Amino acid sequence: MGGGIGRRRGVGLAAVDLAVAMGARVLAAASSPEKLELCARRGAQATVDYDREDLKARIRELTGDSARVVIDPVGGRYSEPALRGLARGGMFVTLGYAAGTIPTIPLNLVLLKDITLRGMEIRTFASDHPAEANRDLGELAQLFGAGKIRPYIGARFPLADTAAALRYVSDRKVLGKVVIDVA
Repeated sequence: MGGGIGRRRGVGLAAVDLAVAMGARVLAAASSPEKLELCARRGAQATVDYDREDLKARIRELTGDSARVVIDPVGGRYSEPALRGLARGGMFVTLGYAAGTIPTIPLNLVLLKDITLRGMEIRTFASDHPAEANRDLGELAQLFGAGKIRPYIGARFPLADTAAALRYVSDRKVLGKVVIDVA
């Protein structure tokens, strides 16, 4: 079971969408019932409220053992229990720190559990790895064209209400993406 931990303005939800499209069994973790319900509607087979539940224990309970992959755009205090919920030989991918805190993790777990630890800076990936970025964009276009992935638009605002749209995003009220209609 893969794990998608997300509250980085749509990164976690995009991870859920991609994992579902690739046929993974997805456990999504988030900080509110609304976010969890949206992840379930998008195909997550199980959900965990990491502000109210023991993340490591729930990963083990819901998977019957451990997750093979964790995608973490949140960081902070959520990273270590997610790392501890990984299976031996699993992969932990860090994509950001939406919790506002860079996590400190016990690296001995990486050694003892033979975990692959990956990081990816989304903003520089295309310039750092142009061939991989082109390949990945092609795969995304195929998934999108086949209807297997689609952006989730959580709110729309007219151009005249751009300031309200920005407040909506900064107040963390949005689920998914915000669209500003310019026409």
